[in-house]
Amino acid sequence: MLELLETREVVTVVELARAFGVSEVTVRSDLASLDRQGLVARVRGGARALQREQSEIAFDVRLRVQEHDKRAIARAAAASVADGEAVALDSSTTAFYIAQELRRKKELVVVTNGLRIASALADAPGVSVIVPGGILRLPAMSLVGDLATDFLRHTRIGKGFFGARGLSLDRGLLDLNPDEVRIKRQMAAVCERVIGVFDHTKWQREALLSFAPTEQIDSIVTDAPAPAELVRQWRERGVEVVVAEPFSTLEAPR
Repeated sequence: MLELLETREVVTVVELARAFGVSEVTVRSDLASLDRQGLVARVRGGARALQREQSEIAFDVRLRVQEHDKRAIARAAAASVADGEAVALDSSTTAFYIAQELRRKKELVVVTNGLRIASALADAPGVSVIVPGGILRLPAMSLVGDLATDFLRHTRIGKGFFGARGLSLDRGLLDLNPDEVRIKRQMAAVCERVIGVFDHTKWQREALLSFAPTEQIDSIVTDAPAPAELVRQWRERGVEVVVAEPFSTLEAPR
């Protein structure tokens, strides 16, 4: 149900019962449980996605949405990182999976505002983690605000990997929360290569704010179901689009 609400604003009890092969009573019970957890908002006949500006799906829950797609993207993205590089990771769930893939790198420097991303790399022997300061933003487990500005102003990073809520040929990479957008802009500005990392559900989604205009984007790493026509249009704009090989459930770490 949460996966459906990542791509749609409203789902109905009837269609959920049909999709999952369960009774409408079961669906209503599950929706009530999700509502109590603050993950959806009940409406007559179904549920709607929470307004992302006001309340976001908890990080651990969002990790499980499109998990295998994100793992495939992470593996393809990490393959472009060489030992000895400096890279930036935002606080997205896809960045978390990239961090897991980077653990085996040597003499790598990772700059991130994501606490879960930093934690995933904390005991990796060949990786140094830099976390600019800021104010804790709980839904994304990220640090935001102006405390990182001075550090980033004097930093140069080879590659930056950024998740997005949506993208647009005219506006570039998009997100919703103004604080997240501000830190993403600052990080992208000091990266030699800006790389979008997101699954196929984001390609036809809009969001309020742009943090990386189209001309600033060097590459996009996505998964196989990404819409072919939009992929073609981005490539025509000179943006490299890497389509990741599917990630097998047998490959998931235990």
